[in-house]
Amino acid sequence: MKKFLLVLFATVSIFAGCKKDAGTAVNIGTADLVAINHQLKGAWLFPIENQKILDTSGKALVGSQYIASPAMEFDGNAHVTIYRDTHTILKGTYSLSTTNGFIYMDVTYPDGTDINYQLLFADALTLRMISTEPYIYYNGGTPQSAQSVSNVVLKKQTGADVTGNIIRVVVKSDTASYSVAVSVRHTKAAAPADTTILLTSQLDAKGTYTYEFVAKSGDQLTVDVVGDYTKTSFYAFYNGIPMAGNIGYYFQEIKTTTGWTIP
Repeated sequence: MKKFLLVLFATVSIFAGCKKDAGTAVNIGTADLVAINHQLKGAWLFPIENQKILDTSGKALVGSQYIASPAMEFDGNAHVTIYRDTHTILKGTYSLSTTNGFIYMDVTYPDGTDINYQLLFADALTLRMISTEPYIYYNGGTPQSAQSVSNVVLKKQTGADVTGNIIRVVVKSDTASYSVAVSVRHTKAAAPADTTILLTSQLDAKGTYTYEFVAKSGDQLTVDVVGDYTKTSFYAFYNGIPMAGNIGYYFQEIKTTTGWTIP
């Protein structure tokens, strides 16, 4: 098993979770962690996080929801830059460890907040990891001990992510159909500045919808999703880093309001 893991590392893949047989010893040493750390070095963008809230028995209290997650850039030497959004950049630290054949990464924020991830898979393009954190769930006003389980997927930065000036909108729903419209307002452009321009729209979309366009500094994004917003979420990225702003929740509709602007 150890040889199998090392072959995976050598081909730029991590499958620490491949340990199926509890009787099989998996020994991951310091050299292995160094190799994994080298693989992590660089920027990981377009974060997509799927979260479930489970009770202590593992029963789902809240079904799968797509929520905001930061992009990260690892320097290969214990330091990580955390991109919460295009306006909020934090400097933290990280460390790798191994327990029972599984590989873990602790990310510590400047305020001391620590998130422990289990690394599931990595190659030259994709990083997958999972975190489990204590959670207080309120059932009719009564607090209940629970845990949040988050699966996070990130993509390795490419040259186009650095220079492309691309806004990418991703709408996701596992269960409901929805309609989506994407618009932009060029706040720094000459006339007709401040005019909202519809770029694209789609009726009765299902699953995942993605749209990209080239943006300019000062552009303000508008995303309007019509459907059950309890089952539908959207992400917006600029050069792979999450965008952020305020959201309006209406009857069977979610829509960006203020913010969502390119620096």
